[in-house]
Amino acid sequence: MKKHIIIFLCGLMVVAGTACKNENTPENKTVQKRHLTIKVQGDEGQSTKVAPRRIPNATIDDMGTTLSAEWTAGDIASYCNLSRQEQDPMTETYAVYTGSLTAASTGKKSDLDGDVECLEEDYLAVVYPANNTFEYISAGTQYFYTFPFTGQDGTLARIANHYNQQYGRAHVLSVTDKNAEAVMDKMQSLLTVCKFSFQEKTTGDPIPVGTLTISYKTDDGSNGKYPQTGKVTVKVTDENSDVKAEKEDVTAPLTITCASELDEVYVALLPEIASRTYNFTVTNNSGTYTGTASAWLKKGEFVPATGLKLTKND
Repeated sequence: MKKHIIIFLCGLMVVAGTACKNENTPENKTVQKRHLTIKVQGDEGQSTKVAPRRIPNATIDDMGTTLSAEWTAGDIASYCNLSRQEQDPMTETYAVYTGSLTAASTGKKSDLDGDVECLEEDYLAVVYPANNTFEYISAGTQYFYTFPFTGQDGTLARIANHYNQQYGRAHVLSVTDKNAEAVMDKMQSLLTVCKFSFQEKTTGDPIPVGTLTISYKTDDGSNGKYPQTGKVTVKVTDENSDVKAEKEDVTAPLTITCASELDEVYVALLPEIASRTYNFTVTNNSGTYTGTASAWLKKGEFVPATGLKLTKND
């Protein structure tokens, strides 16, 4: 009889120990891949006088003085988990948790879904167009990613797909074994989108654009050059509005090559902290035209810079 009691008590101890272990380290308290849904906060349905500060997609429409953007279901953004770093002890480099997110629906506003390694209270950087070049800065809990200015063709469609840089930070509020949910304020547009058209200075005739080059007009080493790449540095504490793009690789003019001559060209440019003067060179089948113009380009603005005067080179 005593033997049976002892066995029974031991069984209770094993069960109790297992239950205790599960309670202290349940799967929803561990970092693992979960299907994450990001809910976007705020009204996304209104146009604005800036390049859309809402989440954009591959469709942006020019409304004259504003841009209007919509998601199409299946559009791809990307994420970086700002709360997670893993150091390789052999190389002393840090692994970065990145991946893709997908727009769940078509319209001005859409949830984003994806499989994300995360835990409750994590913060994710969310970037559109998709960009998985995130790198960890070991000096602190900061990350950076880069993006190109080169390769633009003067069309709004190409800017929407590749250059209309948007940033948001999502906060993971809840997780279960397989799923997670996060919220995110409206994403911020990091660049300035400009619409350019040109006129011949003496005649006022329109100048079609085959190729457009843009550069800084300055007295320093950047004269005649423009950033070929932009860099964005973020940390877990940054609000969406805190994040900005900075110049990289200022080595040559920015060249926009159109597939065919266009009367108007759209270009994504870097915002500045003050007014700057820019050099413009347009080439087409009739020749080459040059001139300058000054503007203060601000983050998130849409700037219709039409009718700029250029002089034809002899």
